[in-house]
Amino acid sequence: MKILKKTKPRIFKVGFDNKISVKDFGKIYLKNHEQITFMDDNHEYDFGKKDWGYYSTPSINGRLKNNQFQVYLVKNIHGKIYLMTVKKSKIKNFENYCSTDHQKILFRLDNFKNEYEIIDALKNFIKKDIFCKKFSCLKNNQYLIDFYLYNKPPKGEPDYKFKRYKRKVVKCQNCGHFFGIHNLINIKNFYKTSYSSISHGKNVYKKFEKINNLKSNSDNYQRVERFVDFFHKQKNKKLSLLDIGSGICVFLSKLKSKTNWSLTGVEPNIEMANFGKIQLNLNIHHGNFNKNIFKRKKFDIITLNKVAEHIKNPKVFLNLVRRKLTKNGYIYIEVPDGYTASNQANGKSREEFMVDHFHIFSLNSFYNLLNTCGFQIQKIDKIVEKSGKYTLFAFCKKI
Repeated sequence: MKILKKTKPRIFKVGFDNKISVKDFGKIYLKNHEQITFMDDNHEYDFGKKDWGYYSTPSINGRLKNNQFQVYLVKNIHGKIYLMTVKKSKIKNFENYCSTDHQKILFRLDNFKNEYEIIDALKNFIKKDIFCKKFSCLKNNQYLIDFYLYNKPPKGEPDYKFKRYKRKVVKCQNCGHFFGIHNLINIKNFYKTSYSSISHGKNVYKKFEKINNLKSNSDNYQRVERFVDFFHKQKNKKLSLLDIGSGICVFLSKLKSKTNWSLTGVEPNIEMANFGKIQLNLNIHHGNFNKNIFKRKKFDIITLNKVAEHIKNPKVFLNLVRRKLTKNGYIYIEVPDGYTASNQANGKSREEFMVDHFHIFSLNSFYNLLNTCGFQIQKIDKIVEKSGKYTLFAFCKKI
């Protein structure tokens, strides 16, 4: 055995959003049939070298169990699977770690008698998870629960003049996704008329100037910063970008000053579309995004800033978006973070759960949606915006 100890440990970041610091103190070289035993409070964990590879762990349902360890199969948000050995006395710490780091415990391994029981558990897990993986867990009522019930608009929700206001939000207990259930909104007309004027006011220029004057305190400023930072190597290239639901065009107007790209927006509200086109001199198309609006045109980047939650079937919508991307094209997408919002004392009345949101995401359900629509996730994260909104965002590549 040979030990190479570092005089100064190498420190690096791991975990979701690189929030955990790890110290690397060196290397241990084992020859065939040599073993190292790690000790902690009289608990033993052996690691051995064989001529065929490594004996990574003592028997899961034998020696580890006798040493007061439980063994779990765990998957992170990027689909990587890990074997984790947990002190029996520290299970709560382990569960908190998995929750904070957005890792999912698939199942416990040390309490199985044989391989057949493991196979049965894996089959049951797959059966339970398959609807969520396809972003169709609303069809599987077994795991849905009523989460919020509304008989009147919550405090702070714009008054859309609905008659007989009644709706609910249900939650999938498996993936954590929330569904807004009601028939109050006709999507085809709602975003063309009442939504924009009631939510944003009729004076588009005044709203635009108000957001601009917030500068670094606006959500949009932070959005542009992280967006340009991600694409910093491409900002001087000749790329084409489409912003779906461009609204009053704050995002596109900022990008125009920071890139050399060809920028296009599509917006269903006529006043907002005309404002972007006439006042800001941007290429804005009036209408809903669909397969006919850009028949022969494809884009290198498509952005969806708080759009997917307003659509009844975001999976169908994102599949259409994917077809409008060039080969190896990117999407940037933001959605409300329902998991974090629901854990707040005022969760029921928060903006994330208001009537115009048919979908409110968890990190797991957000990942499932992007994955099932054929996107490779380059970066995914959760943030608290300057406005106080809880938001999930992702940069993804078409595959």
